[in-house]
Amino acid sequence: MLQKIITRGLSVGVLTILLACSDKGGFSAQSLPGTDNNGSSSTDGGNDNTPVPNEYQKLQYKGFVSGGNNDGSLVIDIDKTANALLIILPLQMNPYIDSAEGEIPDLPGVKFMTYKDDKGASFFAVSVPLRYVLKGASFLNPARLPNGDPLPQVASGELPSLALAVPGKNNVKFHFYIGVNVVGVYVSSPYDPYLPLHFPIRRGVETIGYFHTVPAKSGFDGGFFLNTQMPDSVAAIIDDHFRF
Repeated sequence: MLQKIITRGLSVGVLTILLACSDKGGFSAQSLPGTDNNGSSSTDGGNDNTPVPNEYQKLQYKGFVSGGNNDGSLVIDIDKTANALLIILPLQMNPYIDSAEGEIPDLPGVKFMTYKDDKGASFFAVSVPLRYVLKGASFLNPARLPNGDPLPQVASGELPSLALAVPGKNNVKFHFYIGVNVVGVYVSSPYDPYLPLHFPIRRGVETIGYFHTVPAKSGFDGGFFLNTQMPDSVAAIIDDHFRF
C-alpha cells in the first residue's frame, strides 16, 4: 500500500511543479531541466573566504536524449540539494497520465511524480537517494520488463525491481529497477507507442544510458523505459564525498 500519496492538479510549468514539491522534501529547483543551478557551490574571486568547491560540488552529471522527438531533453541529473539522482522519463502526449506523486515504502526516500509540460506532454520523474544508486537494492527480487522481455541495454537483462500502481484511474504502473550504479524506470499504460525505438542518453560525448519505447505485446500494455549506468569515475567521486 502506497503511503502519503497525494493526487492533485499540478501547474503545467515544470518550474512551479518541482518548486512546490521541494517544500515537501521531494524534488527541488536545483534539479530542474533547463536550469544551470545544480546545487553546487560557486566561488567568487573577490572573496578569499569563499569555500573552494570539492569534486562532488563540481560534478556535472546531466544526461540528454540524443535523437527522436525528445532530442536534447534533459532526463538525468544529480540534485545536490537532496543528494539524489533525478530521472525524468518522457511519456509523450499520453492521455492516461494523471498528476500524482508519492514515495516508495520499501525504499524510503525514493519519490516519484507525474506532470505535464505547457504543451501537454506527460513526464514521470523519480528522485533516488545516491546511497541506493551506489549500493543497489539486493533485497529486491530481480525482474525483467512486465511482458517478459529482458531489460534493454542491461547486461544481465534483469535487475532487482518492484512495481507500484500510480495513483489514478487509468491503469498506469511504475516499475523501478535498481542495481549497483544502475537505475531503470519503466512506466506502462494503455497508451501504445507501437514502435520499439532506442535512443542514447549523452553526457557530452559519453553515453550514460538509453531511452526506449516498448510496444504493447500479448496482453501487456506498452510503455517507456529509461536506464542509466553511472560510470565508475562518477560513482567514485560520490562515494569519496559521502562514504556510503
